[in-house]
Amino acid sequence: MRFIPSLITLTMAIPVVATAEQINLDAASLERIEVQGDFRRHSVQQLSGSIAVLTDDDVKRTSAQHLDDLLHQFANVNYTSGASRGRYLQVRGVGERSEYSDTINPSVGVLIDGIDYSGMGISAIHDIAQIEVFRGPEATRFGANALAGMLNLTTKGPSIAPEGKFSATLANYDSYQLAGLFSNAINDSLGFSLALEQQTSDGFIENGYLNRNDTNNIDEFTARFKLRYQVNQHLMLQLITHLVDQDNGFDAFSLDNNRTTLSDEPGQDIIRSKALALQAEYTGAEYFTAFGQISWLGANSDYGFDEDWAYAGIHPDEYISTDRYLRDREQLSVDYRLVSTPEGKLGNSDWVFGIYAANKQFDLTRIVFHKNRQFDNELIRRNLAAYAELTTPLNPGWSVITGLRAERYDDDYADTSGNQIQNHDTMWGAKLSLNYQVNQQALIYLLASRGYKVGGVNGEALSKAKDNDLAALQTKASFAPETLYNAEFGVKGSALDQSVVARVAAFYMWRDDMQVKGWLNPNSGPEFSGFIDNAGSGRNYGIEMENRIQVNSHLAVFISASWLKTKLGNYTTIAGDDFTGREQAQAPRFQYSVAADWYITEPLTFNISLQGKDEFFYSDGHSARSSRYELVNLRLSYQLEQWNLALWSRNALDKDIGVRGFYFGNDPRDGYEAHTYEQFAEPRRIGVSASYQF
Repeated sequence: MRFIPSLITLTMAIPVVATAEQINLDAASLERIEVQGDFRRHSVQQLSGSIAVLTDDDVKRTSAQHLDDLLHQFANVNYTSGASRGRYLQVRGVGERSEYSDTINPSVGVLIDGIDYSGMGISAIHDIAQIEVFRGPEATRFGANALAGMLNLTTKGPSIAPEGKFSATLANYDSYQLAGLFSNAINDSLGFSLALEQQTSDGFIENGYLNRNDTNNIDEFTARFKLRYQVNQHLMLQLITHLVDQDNGFDAFSLDNNRTTLSDEPGQDIIRSKALALQAEYTGAEYFTAFGQISWLGANSDYGFDEDWAYAGIHPDEYISTDRYLRDREQLSVDYRLVSTPEGKLGNSDWVFGIYAANKQFDLTRIVFHKNRQFDNELIRRNLAAYAELTTPLNPGWSVITGLRAERYDDDYADTSGNQIQNHDTMWGAKLSLNYQVNQQALIYLLASRGYKVGGVNGEALSKAKDNDLAALQTKASFAPETLYNAEFGVKGSALDQSVVARVAAFYMWRDDMQVKGWLNPNSGPEFSGFIDNAGSGRNYGIEMENRIQVNSHLAVFISASWLKTKLGNYTTIAGDDFTGREQAQAPRFQYSVAADWYITEPLTFNISLQGKDEFFYSDGHSARSSRYELVNLRLSYQLEQWNLALWSRNALDKDIGVRGFYFGNDPRDGYEAHTYEQFAEPRRIGVSASYQF
């Protein structure tokens, strides 16, 4: 994309001489954007590292209803579906694309109010106050779930006076959304907030065999509750509860590679999730502030699909099958840290010290219909970590941040094929950042960091290898942890009159023992089993930027863009295909987002955004690619006292956007010739929304 370098040049030329604040209609009333996910609250412009932040205004701009609708706005962020929602995230080309029978530690995690939802695809956003994307390894802060980055979502909390918002949305495909948020103070020390949301849609698939249009439907209910108790001047307690009831369909892949399926047994994507967290913050000690969180999450999921994508009789051998995955997940984690006060400095250095412990259990039952076969496994994973960070000023304007985390994990794995495997390892992550605060408004930094993710077990593939005497695969019973090294240079700042905010970062990343997905087809039939392998190495380097420009009192422009180059190390698949030196999967060369807010009159606003992404490989194990695309979103809203009315369209040009892809033969009508098969994101959406806020 030829204009990407021009945008980067424009960014580097912007004067960087003011603090970072959120551009709004009146530059004098800009809000300060603080990052919630770091150890201390800092302005995003004064924190080293490539961090993008979206607020409630950014959500409104694209009429987003789910996290999937927002991810296109982030530079160097991609996602994979393969379910009713986007479930797997990639940052700078690093991240998973699926999880079937074996548990995989994510390269990019998701936290909602500090609770780990990584890999679950749960991310309703009606009550989200802020979304933060940490790009690059964040092991010191987040551990093994942040090899390539982390998404940190913070929901709205209790208020000191009654506040509420109620909204309703109607859209094509028989879609509606009802949502409400209310917060208040019960007394001087106790407050609460409650958010409820229901989304329903027939989905975007026509099932030609069953003559139905709701086999890929959306039916999601989300409830979130916070209770905050100020015990005394120094102690604050907060109780957080989440409930998700998702009853979605899954019927997304078509033999004709379009939005018309022939499935006689449409699948499902059901999740029942409950989460609870207790947070405590104590500020009464002289030398430190103490923060602790204990959280629990329990989730049951039922994910399945029509494996042959068709109906009985279409296959010459009468082959029909469904594939179903019943997964139970339960996790308990504790995170406790001390953060120094000005009186508690070590010399002139601020410090953080913390410990983290987690116990997670994953139980899976896979049922394959055509062989009447059931496979069960259980993984118990225990993590224990200690971490520390030191911020040391050198001389006026200069400072050094050093961080270190050591983490031990122990896995106990067992399955119905008699496999019993124990894996354990001690890993470490670190960061070293040299910062130059030019003045209060501008930051230049040089960052080196090391991230890691745990290894695991290829249980089902190992079982099939035993059954079929595939000795070569039996050596891949386990896969090793992956390590990522990152070198980064960044500049952040804004114009003196606060009309321009700019951030740009250039990075180079080394991946050692990179984990890649392989596929086993022991009988050369329609059934495949996935497994994880370690390739030799990988290289990922590029540049990313964000800009906010207040052109005048009636027009604000938002620009983000990225360029990415990736390379696989020494990697040959089990089938003998050599992909050494090829680009990595889910790593588009460029991405961009350009948006504008035009305040036509005081109550009338027009929003437009253009988002684009280059083609990319769907997998490291085959050569199927997505198509390049451009995505246009439009919104016209009218503010009438406490009411807001809006007419909007997402994907206004009705583009087919691939969010998952495979390459194999599955169609008996052409003799099972291999094709690229794709799952598409939503087509053109048109809707109206009304909200009342007080």
